[in-house]
Amino acid sequence: MDSAQVDAYLRRIGAEYPAGPTLDALRELQLRHLRAVPFENLSVHLGEKIVLDEEPLLDKVVGARRGGFCYELNGAFAALLTALGFEVTLLAARVFGEAGRLGIPYDHLALLVRTGDGGEWLADVGFGAHSLFPLAFGERGEQEDPGGTFRVVEAAEREEAERGEAERGGG
Repeated sequence: MDSAQVDAYLRRIGAEYPAGPTLDALRELQLRHLRAVPFENLSVHLGEKIVLDEEPLLDKVVGARRGGFCYELNGAFAALLTALGFEVTLLAARVFGEAGRLGIPYDHLALLVRTGDGGEWLADVGFGAHSLFPLAFGERGEQEDPGGTFRVVEAAEREEAERGEAERGGG
């Protein structure tokens, strides 16, 4: 992503160029992104070609001022964060559905973002109802956010806990 694209993206979400890859900057960028760019899956229903490469994502989210679904929104946001000096890893995620069961593998994309101070954060601008601010990635307890109370749980941990409950006669 070149500097003109970064500037255009920041204008799209109403954000200033951050001084550096800090937690405060990440919090501000995530909140502004969530407020400016809608979650939508219209392309799926309209039969439009979906391309997850950087240029088409930027064209859609920034150029066309559209929204998108998790792979599109978090993919574009990852490109922005990387251009701003954050270290970003794309994470395959699974969403809890009805009865607290995990959805299919790869049904969601989230971001692991490392800030300049070495902090690791779960950022997500591609989920219909998520935290407004990044969550501490290594924290496994409840995390309060203006959007609700959240927990980061690895699927293997959850599946193991569910098996244990079933063996004990629980849910």
